Amino acid sequence: MSLPFFRFATLTPENKEAQKCLASLIDSQPPESPVHLVAVAQADGPTKPTDRAARSKYQLVLSFSARGSGPDHGWVVGKFGRVDLPICSPKSRHLRGSQICMISIHPQSGAFILWNMSKSHSITYLQADGNADVELQYNERYILHMNTNRLRIGPLDFVLEFSARDETAYSTNLENYMQKRYQGWDHHRRVQEYSYLDILPKSTHLDMRHVIIHHTISKGAFGAVQAGINKRSGEVMACKTIHCHHYDIPIIRNELEIAKQIPSRTVGLVPLLSSWCEHGDPFPCSQAAVEYVYLLMPYAPFTFATASWQEIDLPTRLVLYRQVLEGLRNLHVMGIMHRDISPRNLLVFSCWAPASATAAICDFGKAKKGLRGTQAALGPLGFTAPEVGRQGGYTNAIDIFSLGLSILATFISWVGAEPISRDNHTRILERLAGLQSSIPDNLKTLIRSMLAWDPSSRPTAEEALADQVWEQITVVEPDPEDEDQSGGEMSPSPLRAAEAQPKSRLQRSGGPSLSSSHGMNKRTHESARPAMPGSQSGANKKMQRSYLSGLSGREDRV
Repeated sequence: MSLPFFRFATLTPENKEAQKCLASLIDSQPPESPVHLVAVAQADGPTKPTDRAARSKYQLVLSFSARGSGPDHGWVVGKFGRVDLPICSPKSRHLRGSQICMISIHPQSGAFILWNMSKSHSITYLQADGNADVELQYNERYILHMNTNRLRIGPLDFVLEFSARDETAYSTNLENYMQKRYQGWDHHRRVQEYSYLDILPKSTHLDMRHVIIHHTISKGAFGAVQAGINKRSGEVMACKTIHCHHYDIPIIRNELEIAKQIPSRTVGLVPLLSSWCEHGDPFPCSQAAVEYVYLLMPYAPFTFATASWQEIDLPTRLVLYRQVLEGLRNLHVMGIMHRDISPRNLLVFSCWAPASATAAICDFGKAKKGLRGTQAALGPLGFTAPEVGRQGGYTNAIDIFSLGLSILATFISWVGAEPISRDNHTRILERLAGLQSSIPDNLKTLIRSMLAWDPSSRPTAEEALADQVWEQITVVEPDPEDEDQSGGEMSPSPLRAAEAQPKSRLQRSGGPSLSSSHGMNKRTHESARPAMPGSQSGANKKMQRSYLSGLSGREDRV
């Protein structure tokens, strides 16, 4: 069944060459043609030189009723024939090749993407980067982030304008279109996960280096975290903005330096994709009393504090718990204490099924390189280990305590509401013991050991990973042929393309375990997981599959 006609954008020729090319197609259009080539109402009076498109008699219409024939169901632009948006005749000498470029919709962010498909012509997106033009060579892409977009396709100039004024109607038609084109498209889930993104370009969006910023996720004394879209990939990103005073510089530098020490594909840890100050330097540069510092990370829709745990089944929970535990193990192997583990710093990128579940640790603002520490002002008091603040300092066992309490908080909402005293600690253990069918006994036992009052009685992260509770994680591996030929299927997690990396088989090593895509959606047999120094697990484990990963998020997350 065809979709009703809903016009959401127009492509109008701007210079004379483009206008002549489009007008020449009028007589060659068959009656049954799906191409919507319509006459444009001419405005009375003279037009400004910048309004050249207004002089065009015809324009092409983009509608959800006309399915795109290109990859990702995009609308192909080129010479009349086997394209969706013909801009010149097959015999035109202005363009070489039939398919020149494509306009598609990113299945997660909803951003419109311009993709150069021509080896013969560059595509120029005029004034796309501030006042600078962006020239796309073969196979390069860029999001169309303005309401009015001026494009130069070879020698032909066009204006692509988004004309949908009713966002509710646009959203409904987009939902219908994507459900027909993408297997597994869930509009309700997308609204939940990407509520901080607009579905159409707006003048309020900010152009900030690598991303187009949409809305603020949250604010704090330090600054804010905002959701945006990567200009090149269309992926959803999170941008943390820090108001950096002179006295903050050592703290910010420490956070950035530790984040940069973490390999970009380390399992269970959020990758820092990029950082810069307002003057363009990668670190705070002290050129002003107060300057803005930006940290770019992949976007996570939830944290352990905000995820709807009552809707998440036990197999998925176990995958998420194990991923952050592996992230902590990797951090400790590198000789780094996090010192601020709490539900708000444990990000959840996907929690709909075990196969795609993804979680990771973020925010290294309090992290420290070394085996011991004495600083007492760390994370939330309700998730801080009891030995913090005592004479003699503490070890990385404080992270184990905080992680155990953060996992328990997904079952008991009031956990973490008060500082850890002896009495409060006893109440927490009693409540843990009282949990019945909602938590497996072996998970209960593991959490209890992680919450030991004496830090020397707590397991290391490596020892916790060797616990039998993780043997319950079994996931059926998708058929590689199905994955290769999925075409219209949605990827299971929005995290895969923070920055595409070639897939490779993992090798044993003494360092942190890596995933094939920046710690996202990693799938590896237990026997393939790198053995860590002092490890008692590894090949002896029976767990068939562990899905371990990472990324980034919100104000109180980062």
